[in-house]
Amino acid sequence: MRRREFVAALTTAGWPREAFAQRASRTRRITLIMGIDENDPQALERVKTFSESLGETGWKDGENATIQVRWLAQNPDRATAYASEVANDPPDVVVVNGTPGLSALHRLNKSIPIVFVVVVDPVGAGFVQSLSKPGGNVTGFSTFEPEIGGKWIETLVNAVPGIKRIGILHDSNYVGFARLKRAIEAVAPTFGVEASSLDGRNAAEIEHAIRQLSEQADTGLLVLPTVPNSVERQRIFSLTRQHRLPAIYPFSFFAKEGGLISYGFNNVDLFRRAAAYVARILNGENPGDLPVQAPTKFELVINLKTAKALGLTIPHTLLARADEVIE
Repeated sequence: MRRREFVAALTTAGWPREAFAQRASRTRRITLIMGIDENDPQALERVKTFSESLGETGWKDGENATIQVRWLAQNPDRATAYASEVANDPPDVVVVNGTPGLSALHRLNKSIPIVFVVVVDPVGAGFVQSLSKPGGNVTGFSTFEPEIGGKWIETLVNAVPGIKRIGILHDSNYVGFARLKRAIEAVAPTFGVEASSLDGRNAAEIEHAIRQLSEQADTGLLVLPTVPNSVERQRIFSLTRQHRLPAIYPFSFFAKEGGLISYGFNNVDLFRRAAAYVARILNGENPGDLPVQAPTKFELVINLKTAKALGLTIPHTLLARADEVIE
């Protein structure tokens, strides 16, 4: 087949002529801004999954695409610096993991295509106009709707029926979590418990908050999906074991690595889905026309090793509902 016929066949098959021209003309640049540290196994798995999934769409790192990774490592100064770097030398698409990085980018640039991953309440935070029609240059994959708060409270109360008070470990700097936190505080009394906020913006605050909470009887801990909580998760596991404090976490890797219970979605899967959005943008689609997507599958994981260390017996009714039980 001659070259002209080949191009015509691709266009007829549904591959936009513009996308073909873009692929043929130059290597496309993707900047991936990760919220946590490059030494974190979870972070490395997310990057690997994104790169492999992007390659499956035809955009291969090192061939017709280049993926440049930046690590925020819980440092707000890095978020500002990388946002400035992107604004001064714009890549074709930015993929940003977490609210701090997205906030910095959103302040500095309104034109570079952005796909966010694991961001709470993007409408309430002002990143997009609506979930179905984001508008502008931003789209992506949100995390937890406020209704998840009731599920977390219910699960922890079912695991430890004597709980009367629950501390919500969060980061007050992340305005995106405010609506989720308020929803948890509002729904808690319907389960016979009182919920209150614990600020944990760094390791010292997290340790102080958990120690203070543990001084009260019949208490539990709800760990929100903030960057500090993810970065300091081993510290949280250690402190909750030390003080025999039952806790529920937002992602399965928390329970698999030593937390008591987790209920949430697989965030690695969101990076897989984000790769498809990046490919569509590189092929000529407008990010503002791509609806913000939410997680589609949630899983309950229970760590019986941790339960034993805490002196707890998890009811069989809850174990029967678990997607995974770690013996």
